Amino acid sequence: MTTIRHAVDLRAAALTILAGREPDWTRLEHCSADTWKLFLRTERCALALKSRLTAAGCAVPDRARAEIERAATRELQRILSARGQLLRIGRLAAGHGIRAIVLKGGVAALASAAPVDVHDVDVLVRPLQAEQLAGLLDEEGFHGTGPAGTAHLAQRIAPNTVQIEVHFALNDIELSDAMWQRARPLDGAAGLSRLGAADHVWHLLVHSVVTHPHRRGSLRDVLLIADALRDCSPTELEEVERRSASHRLARTLHAQLEMARELGAGGPVRDRFRREAASNYLLRGPLGWLGFSRFWTSAFLSALFALLDGAEERRREWELAWQRPPFSSPWGFAARLERRAPRLGRLCRTAVKVMRLMVCRVVAWPVAVAARFLTR
Repeated sequence: MTTIRHAVDLRAAALTILAGREPDWTRLEHCSADTWKLFLRTERCALALKSRLTAAGCAVPDRARAEIERAATRELQRILSARGQLLRIGRLAAGHGIRAIVLKGGVAALASAAPVDVHDVDVLVRPLQAEQLAGLLDEEGFHGTGPAGTAHLAQRIAPNTVQIEVHFALNDIELSDAMWQRARPLDGAAGLSRLGAADHVWHLLVHSVVTHPHRRGSLRDVLLIADALRDCSPTELEEVERRSASHRLARTLHAQLEMARELGAGGPVRDRFRREAASNYLLRGPLGWLGFSRFWTSAFLSALFALLDGAEERRREWELAWQRPPFSSPWGFAARLERRAPRLGRLCRTAVKVMRLMVCRVVAWPVAVAARFLTR
């Protein structure tokens, strides 16, 4: 647990550095190399930290400098790989009349002076062209791996490169014709476009708060949103705020947006997600032997962060569990049962969802309690 407390200390120091000020290094002397590794692996902000520290000419302790340098190098390698992948996709799309929109961190990798770490690149194409683009990538030496999602095809991978996700929809966002019309070309990247400024920020917010609740307050995502806000006019920013205010997670979306605005302005940043950060450190630190992506399912993560968010979010989670799903089950047996006996199929599916939520709540409760204790 001491490691987690120290990682929370590092997060506070990182926010100070990212806001353009030097931290009190004497307060971080107790942080071991393993704590630095846990923090940087979770927050994915080493390149930004290195840039800020270099620009400010700060005298950085050797242990901190070594860990930041090592993590920043890995992040830069992935960013350069993403740039190459996107430029290749752009050439394929332009040569076959496919309109491809770069999403999320890929936009910063191509167009920003302050890119952030990426584990994959995401491109959005019209539904009827998704399989075509995936086939073109396969001809280039990629191959599909893993299951397809509700918004993207199976990931495309090739040796020594970041993976590619071809999207035909956006998770938790209704993709309208107006969004396609507001998209604009990416300078210096033939065949590639990006979402309009307000749509881009909104997608980043929803992706990091709604779709992946464990990324609430993630420094990497806050940095990405802060960079995207620089492209927004006052009118576009008002549009983002209006969308946030009408969402079921309005309070959490607003907190993420405000943190990004404070960071982008270079002033003091109030950390609104210390409990969420401590939970992530726990899952990747003392509980890391379970495997973050293999063991901790999306249902568990949703339950955990709902427990941290408050009673209103926990109540909404119960409501969602009882709601009829808008699409058929991805599991073959359940889908066949729903087709042959719709009422029984829906009843069974709802029962499974409610039972799964109950189990996840029980498992998540001690983690939530520990996160609250560690950030008192």
